[in-house]
Amino acid sequence: MPGIVRWGLLDALDARRARLPWPGRLLIVGPGGLGDTVLALPLLRRLQQASPDTQVRWLGRRAYAGIVQAMGVAGFEAFEDYPDAFDPARFDAILAIGDLGAEFFGGAERLARVPLRIGMTIARQRPRWANHLVRTSVFGRPRHEVQRHLRLLAPFGAGAPASSVELAHSLQLDAPAAPLPLDLPATPVVLHPYSMGHAREWPEAHWRTLASELAALRSPVVFTGSAAEGVRFAAAWPPIERPAGVHDAFGRLDLTQLAALLGRARAIVACSTGPLHLAAALGTPALGLYVPRKGLGIERWAALGPKALSVQVDRHCGRRCQNGACPCIAALDAGHVARALPPTRAEAPDAQALAHWHQHRGTAAPEIP
Repeated sequence: MPGIVRWGLLDALDARRARLPWPGRLLIVGPGGLGDTVLALPLLRRLQQASPDTQVRWLGRRAYAGIVQAMGVAGFEAFEDYPDAFDPARFDAILAIGDLGAEFFGGAERLARVPLRIGMTIARQRPRWANHLVRTSVFGRPRHEVQRHLRLLAPFGAGAPASSVELAHSLQLDAPAAPLPLDLPATPVVLHPYSMGHAREWPEAHWRTLASELAALRSPVVFTGSAAEGVRFAAAWPPIERPAGVHDAFGRLDLTQLAALLGRARAIVACSTGPLHLAAALGTPALGLYVPRKGLGIERWAALGPKALSVQVDRHCGRRCQNGACPCIAALDAGHVARALPPTRAEAPDAQALAHWHQHRGTAAPEIP
């Protein structure tokens, strides 16, 4: 496409270019995943600080509306509300975190009326209609997704990586108020066993062991996930076999209710998935289970929060490792995970209990060689 400006190839080249003016009306095309959405918080906070007069609207899945509003974006547009073409002409700029085809907007000609259209160069996320493409990683850095999002602000001269201090301030959410099922305990340990296939998943037998150990200690447990995931988990561990204190919330909570539950939970244990990042931003003790594989490990997806701890074994996770047959994720022992969980919500997971695993904690985005 003629007229494309490419950013992020060389910092020296970017510095020589004139910074683009902040737009008056900006549309952000949100990502498809909950974790990616939460990790866009630093981008939003930096944008709001640098250009408080910019009117921001978010285009995303309707299910994320409550979370996006909690992130401080008043204007929300749901994909599902536009069976016909979405008119982009009311915006001065579009910033695409997620991928969306030109046909959603009625074609490239209608998009051309928007003078500034920013997107990523990553093949699977590159909008074909962007006229400013940002390379979101240079020689493998920055690796963490939160820093990759921030690079989308490079055309405005605001795409530098965030410091740990900035991340500590920007990765904060207040739990929304939402009614929850009365049978759920007040401060449970939330266990989220699945990731819709986006991450390596801990074996179901490990979740069963962890929940049983917690129940034996009279620590209430709530399993969360979709209704379909609940059916899958029930096949592996029938409800009739579960001890007292193990509760099932599969398919019973929308995202706002899930955020409310996480906001009062004692802790959460999950693999690399959206509820883990949401809990970390809510200040909940969050223990994330990862595999040492490029694109799936801590260096890109570590949970960032004041009480977040992410762990993975110190080995190479090859392409032959798949969900259900991955010794790397299975090597994370349920007993050690149980001992790492804090006794109260005020404390972080105990890193010493997991000292023999590679780990990352806090709000500094990791840069692992």
